[in-house]
Amino acid sequence: MSQSYQLSTGALTQTLWHAQSGKCALCGRPMLRNRFEAPHAQVWAKSRATLDHIQPRSKGGADTVENLQLAHARCNKIKGNQI
Repeated sequence: MSQSYQLSTGALTQTLWHAQSGKCALCGRPMLRNRFEAPHAQVWAKSRATLDHIQPRSKGGADTVENLQLAHARCNKIKGNQI
């Protein structure tokens, strides 16, 4: 499955983006807004912003703004279902 070429324009994503100043909640580095900011598609695939549950859904976490944060796809994958 291919990744979108840009960050979602949904209200939740935009709220989290601004609250986090466009930085990954897990590593603190800046996230890319769209594929064209990345030098290569593989960089985009790893560096794109993804929604991360602070308390994972598998451990009872809810889909609420208080339990969501943005993280690089790679950072989110490494975190897995850890709290």
